[in-house]
Amino acid sequence: MDFLYKKHPKGTYEYVSYKRIVDIIITVILFALALGLYIIGRITTGSNRNLLTIVSVLGLLPACKMVVDVIMCFRVKKCSEEFRTGVEAKVGKLCGLYNMYFTSYEKNYYIDHLVITGNSIIGYSSSDKFVEKEFHKHMNDLLRKEGYKDVMIKVFNDADKYLNRLSELNELEDIDANVGIYALINNVTI
Repeated sequence: MDFLYKKHPKGTYEYVSYKRIVDIIITVILFALALGLYIIGRITTGSNRNLLTIVSVLGLLPACKMVVDVIMCFRVKKCSEEFRTGVEAKVGKLCGLYNMYFTSYEKNYYIDHLVITGNSIIGYSSSDKFVEKEFHKHMNDLLRKEGYKDVMIKVFNDADKYLNRLSELNELEDIDANVGIYALINNVTI
């Protein structure tokens, strides 16, 4: 279903709002389809014991999965418009991702903006509950499993310092985004 999100791909500022709307619409459609199949089966046979009842119950599985997606989507908050304006002014040629929500077994990590350059991941989190040490461990485990070693990870909790770092990185001549790390992050975030 990735084709539904082509308009605003993951990592763009608009993605979270757009994904919420699309996921809610899909959820409603899936539940309506399951309910419609059940009603049709009930009306045509006069009983719950028919093939359409089984199909409608099985149709609830993807509908329930979409409910979980919707709930997770509402857990992701968008970064402020003021911060976005500051990032847009400083990001330049860097490859940046907005509103990244990493999930792990122990804890979830929200990062407002993230930049990937070579073997570095630099980000900013406005969350008071963000624990950088635990995030480093989580990310290093993910990166090692995919064959990436010696990746430097720094997450700022001060927006001004992060924006200054973006300016410094833009002044460097040889900046290239690591496509593999970019793809990995897109795969492991909501």
